[in-house]
Amino acid sequence: MSRDFFSKSFNYEHIDRDIGWRSETISKRANDGLKLSKKKIPSPCPVCENYHEHKFIQKIYGFTYIRCNVCSLVYLKEIPNTEFLKDIYVSNQEEMEKSPGDDLIITDDFNVRMEMISTPKVEFALREAKLKTPKWVDIGCGVGDLVKAATNLGCYAVGYDIDEREILHGQNNSSNIHCIDVNPDNAERYIGDADLISVISVLEHVPNCVELLKMLVKNSKNEAYYLIEVPRYNSISSLVNINFKHQVSRHMLPPNHVMLFSEKSFDTMLGKAGLQRVASWYYGMDINELFGTLLLNAEHSFIETTELKRLMNEFQAMLDRSKLCDEMLVLCKRF
Repeated sequence: MSRDFFSKSFNYEHIDRDIGWRSETISKRANDGLKLSKKKIPSPCPVCENYHEHKFIQKIYGFTYIRCNVCSLVYLKEIPNTEFLKDIYVSNQEEMEKSPGDDLIITDDFNVRMEMISTPKVEFALREAKLKTPKWVDIGCGVGDLVKAATNLGCYAVGYDIDEREILHGQNNSSNIHCIDVNPDNAERYIGDADLISVISVLEHVPNCVELLKMLVKNSKNEAYYLIEVPRYNSISSLVNINFKHQVSRHMLPPNHVMLFSEKSFDTMLGKAGLQRVASWYYGMDINELFGTLLLNAEHSFIETTELKRLMNEFQAMLDRSKLCDEMLVLCKRF
């Protein structure tokens, strides 16, 4: 029986996501999305491969989000092909105004992210999997804050990613990460002896999410655990993005987020890869998304909000327990 957990405290003063950041990010993301939307092709549901049964959700920055009527995944009706999406992360060949890793490299403090965001995730996985000093492999490791957090907690941790800028940034912060594309030809070499494999904020970026999970399971040992974080569609953040479609800076952000998961679509994906849940942790940034967007649209309202940050975690906790949060972290194992 899978166990559910709720809420993760967050110090909003330590992560620079103010109105200025939101306004600038919206402008750049919109321009990038409209440019990239010219290279899209029709796509079936990435999870269940249904082509025809779907409902319109919203059109954002030249891309249309739809909901699969079979597995309830929300995804882009037309998606740039996999190799083109990969090139966005590898070489930034499109000269995007705001690349996917810009905030991790330029805006955020590495050690603050590691302590506030990544360390609790590592503690959750070690506790629920009952592992003390596992070999931990992080796929799509970004700047490596999770890898360093795992290392600090006694794991032998290593991470792999294809974004050279992010890898260099992480290495400069003493994270054991490498610029390597883990694929079917080399996966066993890099993950074959791992006790725990993490895929944090990765699957929503790739149309072949099921195939990626299948590859990881096929090339890892039977007793390995898998830690997966994905965005959830059934959230207040989704409602905000749908209603303010010209002011999206995160979450329903095409083509970065090819899809957003429902409980059903996530479990369908796990089942196809031969995995099942052990424990699920629900949390998010919905309150920040809600009030950030409202304040952006009322910059001259003279509403005093200085005390709001102190209560943000309390507001978010209510949404988390209602499963109206925009993220979930799930520990999995084989059937």
